[in-house]
Amino acid sequence: MAKRIALFDNIKGLLIILVVAGHFMHPVHNDNLALSAAFDVIYLFHMPLFVFVSGLFAKGAYREGHLNVNRMISFLVLGLAYQAAYLAISGMLTPQRMLLFTSAPWYLIGMAWWYAATPMLSRLPAPAGLAVSLCASLASGCIDLSNGFLAISRSLAFLPFFSLGYYCTTEQLEHLSYRRGLWAAVVAAVCIALLRIADAHAYDWFFQMVYGDNPYRSGIVSGMAARLTATAIAVLFSLATLKLVPKASSKLTVLGARTLQVYVLHRLIRAWLTFQTPFYHLPILLDPLIGSAIILALSGGITVLCAIPALTPPFDALMRMRWIPKRSAEGHTA
Repeated sequence: MAKRIALFDNIKGLLIILVVAGHFMHPVHNDNLALSAAFDVIYLFHMPLFVFVSGLFAKGAYREGHLNVNRMISFLVLGLAYQAAYLAISGMLTPQRMLLFTSAPWYLIGMAWWYAATPMLSRLPAPAGLAVSLCASLASGCIDLSNGFLAISRSLAFLPFFSLGYYCTTEQLEHLSYRRGLWAAVVAAVCIALLRIADAHAYDWFFQMVYGDNPYRSGIVSGMAARLTATAIAVLFSLATLKLVPKASSKLTVLGARTLQVYVLHRLIRAWLTFQTPFYHLPILLDPLIGSAIILALSGGITVLCAIPALTPPFDALMRMRWIPKRSAEGHTA
């Protein structure tokens, strides 16, 4: 097993904190000024960077002419189970809805799609692979798949980030993280975040593109410009994150090694709070100070709860499951 690198587990740890916070903010962020600004800044980059890191560690998806179909099936099984649980808690479980991935389970279906793309990516030089991925991302906005059918829209929209991660190496990124020039990305990211704090409508013209599932509604040219802008900003914030995230092992590193279980479980808890309790109807949650503190404290507590070691083995076992028996040289199953 390859040795884990603290820098990348720290990045994953930070990102899963932002994922949980963003999801717990979502039901009230439009009516809480502080959460609204924080939500918009988080959504500029947290999922693109997560997809990038997934691509970075997907080198084993396709090796020596063999696609890791077992891992793809594991992603699909977990994604469908996650979807069923989420819809059941939300009171929306129907056969038709099972194929419409409009919430967090989409990412696991996306992983299966991105794994399926690795044979193509492995055969193309990086510039060509990135160009094809970017063209696919831009073209996806021309078709309205905002109903989340098989997570196709988001998978295509975020494909460039997976491809970029696939073509990068951990050594390149570790070296890059020490470059002083990245401080310019940090300064630029801070300015973009401050712009949103100063003006609630600063991101309006491109922000719908950060979700990955919205089609171009005001024209193809303006839509592509908005998607390219969202992509460039996501890259900028990702570079800033690479510079700022600590490189030494810490509790953040431990969290980063358990992101899958946190990603799945926290969203089910939030669905329960949203659809089965009156929690998100509490007026106090709209207060920029107290309400924001409650939401952030809750998301932090849920993150810690979902990351407990006892929950790790079932997820690890599922992702290592051999669904298709390995064939020996004589053609017999092993």
